[in-house]
Amino acid sequence: MIRRQSETLEGLGTFAPFGEFDETLGGDASAGRVAAIGVDSGATLVKICVEMGNGERHFSTWLSPATDRIIDILHRLKPERIGVTGCGSSAILRALERPASNPIEFDAWGRGANKILEISGQSSDAAYLLVSIGTGTSTLRVEGDRVERVGGTALGGGTALGLGVALTQCRSHDELVALASTGERGRVDLLISDIYEKSEIAIAAEATASSFGRLARSVDPGKAGQLGPPAREQDLAAAAMSLVAENIALLSTANARSAGVTRVVYGGSTLNANPTIVETIRIISTVLGFESIILPASGHAGAFGAMLLGT
Repeated sequence: MIRRQSETLEGLGTFAPFGEFDETLGGDASAGRVAAIGVDSGATLVKICVEMGNGERHFSTWLSPATDRIIDILHRLKPERIGVTGCGSSAILRALERPASNPIEFDAWGRGANKILEISGQSSDAAYLLVSIGTGTSTLRVEGDRVERVGGTALGGGTALGLGVALTQCRSHDELVALASTGERGRVDLLISDIYEKSEIAIAAEATASSFGRLARSVDPGKAGQLGPPAREQDLAAAAMSLVAENIALLSTANARSAGVTRVVYGGSTLNANPTIVETIRIISTVLGFESIILPASGHAGAFGAMLLGT
C-alpha cells in the first residue's frame, strides 16, 4: 500500500489517509481534550473523524476490520461524544463500554456531506443527489436534514479493485490507480469512433461503445479463436476504472433525473487521488446536463456525519 503524506484542507482539518492516528495528531494522540469522535466502519475501509476541544479536526483511514484498534483509541482518548456508523458498527458498539450513537449510515453521510459542502462554500438550499462510492455505490436524495436512498449499484471501488486483481499484478487500490493513470483504455475498450464514421451518429467519438469490446474484436474466428497481441496491464487497469466510473455516472444521473434534482455530489474513498474515475464521472454528468461536484474529503463524509450525530 502506498503511504500518503498528511494534508490539511482549509476549514475541514488534517487528513492522513492510511496513516496512524498518532501520526495524524503529530505524535501525541492524547494531547488536549477530545470533544467527539465519529467512526464509519465500512466493508473495506474504516474512516475516523476526531474533533478536539479547540475545534481542530483530524481524520484518518484504516483497513477493515479494525475493531480492536478503534476500541483502544476510544478508551484512550475518552471523547465526550461518540458516533459509530457503517456495516462494522455492531462489533464496535458491542465492545464499547459506554453509550454511543449509531446513526443510519445514509443519515450520517447526508449530515457529513451537508457540513463539508457548507465549509467548502458549495452548499445550496436545493435538494441534491449524494453518490457514495465505496465498495459498492449508494445514491441518496438529500434535502436539508432529510436523506432518502433512491438507488445504487453493486459497482464500486470493490469492483474496480477486483477487476484489477484479476487482470493485472496490482494488489491494492493505490497500485491500481497509479497503473490506470498511465494506460489508454482505447486499446481495450471499443469506442464510438471505432464503429461509426465521424458525424454519423450524435454521440461523442470518444464515448465507449463496448467496455473491453476491442479485446473481443481481437479474436480471429478463422484461426481457431487465436488472439492478437496481449493487452497491456496499464490499459486493462484504465478500462476497468472507466467501466466502473461510466456506469456509476450513468446510473447516478438517471437516479438524479428521477429524484427531480440537477446537482449530483460524488463522494467516497474510491475517488481519493483517482483522476481516472473522477474525470470520467465529472465529464459524463456534465454532458448529461447535471451540475457535478466532487465532495472534498469525500471518503470521510460518513465519519464526519457520525461525529456530528454522536451522543
